[in-house]
Amino acid sequence: MTFKNERHAEILKIYFMFSLQFLIKEGYLDQEGNPVGFAGLVTHLHYHEPSNFVLVSFLVKGLFHKLCQPIKGSNDFSDDVLEKLVLILANLFGQKYLPARSMTLRHKFYQSKVFLEDLPEDFADAVNEYNTKVAENFAHFLLTTAKLADKEQEYRLPLSKTDFTTKKWHGSELASYLMDNTKRISAISPFACLSGMVDDDLFHAENVNKAVLRSLGINVKNCPMLHLKKYDNQGRRLPLNAYALDFYKHGSLTALTTDNWLNEGEAYYLLKDFLLVIKSIGVSLSELCDDPNDNVLLAFQKLGENYDKKLAAV
Repeated sequence: MTFKNERHAEILKIYFMFSLQFLIKEGYLDQEGNPVGFAGLVTHLHYHEPSNFVLVSFLVKGLFHKLCQPIKGSNDFSDDVLEKLVLILANLFGQKYLPARSMTLRHKFYQSKVFLEDLPEDFADAVNEYNTKVAENFAHFLLTTAKLADKEQEYRLPLSKTDFTTKKWHGSELASYLMDNTKRISAISPFACLSGMVDDDLFHAENVNKAVLRSLGINVKNCPMLHLKKYDNQGRRLPLNAYALDFYKHGSLTALTTDNWLNEGEAYYLLKDFLLVIKSIGVSLSELCDDPNDNVLLAFQKLGENYDKKLAAV
């Protein structure tokens, strides 16, 4: 369908360039387009995008090396370290949201904590830094593609089909003010201009869906950002289900059905997928790491063994 429409094909080409630029900037491809660095790891975890990219940013910043300190005099890790590692991975790869009202229910939980805690501050800061960088690149992509927008469609109301192209509003003082050519509004929907939005607002991801030119068919979901908080249409925060961490602590599939609002089949599938993520990270790190005794590598391997044993026992 895309290649039957020349304009859509051009947008796809520009989006390809945005994606290519992202992969090169983040160190997954060299200048010749060959995979390098953590390319293998993010490829293994492609179905968890963009969490796979965020995970690598944690590795590059050395946050896992700071966390994964073994018990003094051994190569083993404390329960606190491994549980914090599960907490971090659950925020990235175990995102299953609960209704906002679930936090206000007077319900007694017997074994599970149910509501997942936020990322530790240093990890959350790293996510925000990553998001800011990606959002800036995405905004430049939107500015580039703006020239391919269907201007006739942009100036037409979606339901009434009332046309507000230049020739229609010429002579209107209000319209002339709103469409002032001195403002940078090349990539902003003419109707979003009513609220005073300009091109620079596209550098803030929360504005993209409200302001972007509709005929481009692009929204913020096309940007590989990881949102740490999600809200419902009433502005209430949706809590994350702590099933992955709860299971690691108590090892009970039954508790996930009684406390975490999961049925047994779904819970097992989610845990199996979470274990696969841990093992994939461990395998990729073992291939990349020159030191077989690297603390981060050992921590992921130990966590994989522990999680595997707990899941095999249910």
